[in-house]
Amino acid sequence: MNFRRLCFNTFACLSLICFIGSSVCYLSYKNDLAYLKSVIQSQIGKEHSPHLFAAINHWVYQNQGFRKNHDFFLFKSLGPTPIQVLERGGDCSDKSRLLMAMLDSIDVDSTLVMLYDADNKTPTHTTLEVRDKQLKAVADPVFDLVFPNPANGFYGLQDLRDNPAILPDRLDELIRLRGPSNKIAFYKREQESYQYATTINWNKNGFLRFIADGLKKAGIEPRNIRRPHFLDEPKLLISLMLLLTGSLLLMPVLMIGRKASVPAYTPGSARVMPEQPRHPLRG
Repeated sequence: MNFRRLCFNTFACLSLICFIGSSVCYLSYKNDLAYLKSVIQSQIGKEHSPHLFAAINHWVYQNQGFRKNHDFFLFKSLGPTPIQVLERGGDCSDKSRLLMAMLDSIDVDSTLVMLYDADNKTPTHTTLEVRDKQLKAVADPVFDLVFPNPANGFYGLQDLRDNPAILPDRLDELIRLRGPSNKIAFYKREQESYQYATTINWNKNGFLRFIADGLKKAGIEPRNIRRPHFLDEPKLLISLMLLLTGSLLLMPVLMIGRKASVPAYTPGSARVMPEQPRHPLRG
């Protein structure tokens, strides 16, 4: 076996392994969504709220505890899957991840939202904004918190950012309803406000800051851009990473195969036509 054939077989096998792994992870991700949808259908009603997203938010709040979930799928840095959060609970980022996945399972779009301290540098809390058709509504599964708009519907992320009084007014209302011993009474109002709320941490590095500046110049508010779901869905993220890796590994396979299909030219290899016999002259 020559070196070219060895490279061809190696890259082809690695590419195939990546594609199979990607398919397995994606199917597992879709199965998780199907299971979450069945949980909604069997266990969550609209008794708590006529709006399904608020009922799901209430269910996630009541499900399991609030300690950080240290489970993970393949890579610890990616954190727990929504199913692992459902089974063992989690903190604000974990429960928001579960809420996002449950909404996704019934085709309700949403995005995670990160809150920052007054310095606009220290992340303090994670919530979620529902973005379903015309509805934009913030939901906090750690405090069972939504923001009804007396006029119509609910308050969204931009509303809370533009009008800081909405948060303390809602907290005061819920403390009166639930009592001073309820978890809502311990909400950190100054550290977990929506003044600097954003869907993506644009200050994480210079590259993201450069993109954010470009979006602002184009008239787009970067803090409102929908956060890609695959960033908070470990199985989906790994599936996409394997798909990309497999595609990159497939490129040298195609290049090697193409070169192998074209015969190499060597000097003197041109076909020489045999000389035709001469016919005698006819008188």
